[in-house]
Amino acid sequence: MAVFKSVPKLVFLASCSLFLGCGGGGGSNERPQNTPDDGGSSVNVNGVPSLNSLSAFSTNSPPNLVSCSKAFLNDESCSLSEIKPLGVSTSSVSLSDIESRLVVSHDWMAQSFLEAMEDISSPDLNNLFKSVNAIVISYDIRPSFYHSFTASMYIDPRYLWRNKDEWDSIFKQDDFRSDYGDGLRFDAFRRYVDWNGDYVTWSNTFRTNTYESRSSYQIAPGLLRLLAHELAHANDYLPHDSLSSLGDSGTIREAMNDITPVHQELESSIPLTDDTLREIADVMFGGANASEFIRSIEPSYAGVFFNYDGAEDLYSYYTPQEDVAMLLESLMMLKRYYAVSDVAFVSVPEDRDNASCDDYVIGWGQRARLADRYVEQRAAFVAERILGTDVSNNLFPLYADATPLPTDVGWCAAMDSLRSYERASSYSLKKEASNTNRDIEEDRLVNW
Repeated sequence: MAVFKSVPKLVFLASCSLFLGCGGGGGSNERPQNTPDDGGSSVNVNGVPSLNSLSAFSTNSPPNLVSCSKAFLNDESCSLSEIKPLGVSTSSVSLSDIESRLVVSHDWMAQSFLEAMEDISSPDLNNLFKSVNAIVISYDIRPSFYHSFTASMYIDPRYLWRNKDEWDSIFKQDDFRSDYGDGLRFDAFRRYVDWNGDYVTWSNTFRTNTYESRSSYQIAPGLLRLLAHELAHANDYLPHDSLSSLGDSGTIREAMNDITPVHQELESSIPLTDDTLREIADVMFGGANASEFIRSIEPSYAGVFFNYDGAEDLYSYYTPQEDVAMLLESLMMLKRYYAVSDVAFVSVPEDRDNASCDDYVIGWGQRARLADRYVEQRAAFVAERILGTDVSNNLFPLYADATPLPTDVGWCAAMDSLRSYERASSYSLKKEASNTNRDIEEDRLVNW
């Protein structure tokens, strides 16, 4: 969920956007059987994976797919004479088209991805893949990101595991941004809930005895959230109406330089304005040093800044690219699951390692942030340019107005207080109690 501001420096936005490159084929049937257990720090350094065990999953893949997907590691970009985004050759993307662009370290990753895609596939979602060269899933990717040098997305396999064997094949490493923001008096939390106020997404963390297997049905909501975010980056740099202009010479990144990205249009037309929140985002997501003023801000005070601007989330302030991605992500979750986001600024417990969910006390929070009139206006702008449709009249009225979360209560207690037992979506009725067995760290925005 990130983008790189410059190369080779990696700048992760909540999903990775400018992290950008080009290379050669692949196709070995040999896959790593397990992740290295010897420290293995070399396979992922500050969020940059080694991608040392990749192969194309489909026999119908372009011959240069694997090399293209790894090109950014050498500060290179994919050659247009060798590979072009999926939408250049098809007007309506199918699941088999998407399968042809899968590059994986383990076959189970592609299999789980495709199973979940069966549940969330739609013309709107599938056609967002038009702007993509490759979908890369590797044991050493954490966090997920998009890179404009390759026009490819890189998926953390934690979103896809189905059993212990698959979980064990994933390289275990915290998100390199996890400690950013230490020393601040607040943290930023986020979750998606349905009409009944229940979690829509399932945990990505394996737990012996309580959470040791997942079905594609349970994987699908979290995968949709991630895909919508990363595909927003892809379509930000390569809007659907720009694909026909791609030539046969130069690189994909060079071609992007001649295209006005969506984030630039949004910033020019309906910009975010709060510089304090930008400074906070640089600290929490970019690792910048916090000023004395930023260190003094309480959760409720951060909410005052946030309440009157048009951002869907704090992450929107990190870069204009993340601003676009958060808007489209929320829109796609609403469209598929009637899910809305809870966003909040919470207190930080003294003993974070042993803290419970309700030790994170809400200073300011809101449910259905997307329904805020300023956020709605900006989301409609993004939807028109990326999805090619006007959603303002037929989508947003499906949900209630933005609602304040109760303050001075814990993060989980707030969910209980707002839950409606009279309204339940068809999705929430199928839920199992195990979906409440979550690691609170997964609701920290910095870990998304």
